[in-house]
Amino acid sequence: MYECLHERREKRAREKLGRLSGIYLALTDDPQSTRAWGVGSSGERRLGAYLDTLDDDESLIILHDRRAPGTRANIDHLAISRAGVFVIDAKNYTGKVQKIDRGGWFSSDARLYVGRRDCTNLVAGIRKQVEAVRNALGPAVIAELSPSVTSVLCFVDAEWSLFARPFQLEGVWVEWSKSLGERLRAPGPLTPEYVQLLARKLAAALPAA
Repeated sequence: MYECLHERREKRAREKLGRLSGIYLALTDDPQSTRAWGVGSSGERRLGAYLDTLDDDESLIILHDRRAPGTRANIDHLAISRAGVFVIDAKNYTGKVQKIDRGGWFSSDARLYVGRRDCTNLVAGIRKQVEAVRNALGPAVIAELSPSVTSVLCFVDAEWSLFARPFQLEGVWVEWSKSLGERLRAPGPLTPEYVQLLARKLAAALPAA
């Protein structure tokens, strides 16, 4: 998407400005919305490269950039391990990641903040991806699988407190690359054969984007 938007801007500049387009493009930047796609894809690639170092083709299998049928969403990464199936959304944000309670005296309202930004909407954004994975596995597999599907928001370049630990918000794990790697390599009830079976099923149902 970043490359598409970037090239579209260059094409429009050449059509409107002709020979002056080179000067215009050299002195101006892509819009922030276009740059955001580039930043996001960079984080996704970096996390993907790290996850590939964990993939052993047996008890931990990684699938990248899968299409969620019936939606415009894509799934950044899927991990199938002995601990279960993990839906991983890579985020390349800057600032300190924190869970902050904005509730009152008698109520709780846990929010996800990165720096000064309230990013709680990211938690809701991963739900469609999880639903697509559950549909791909089917109710029979979901009934057998325990834990069924775990969702993770992984912040690639954000800051964390010195003694920070991964935390959950509305059932979604929020963590960084190394802690995610430890979670994926944790022992679990699934056999290597079943891990491979689940990976083949998901790869067939969720094609590469």
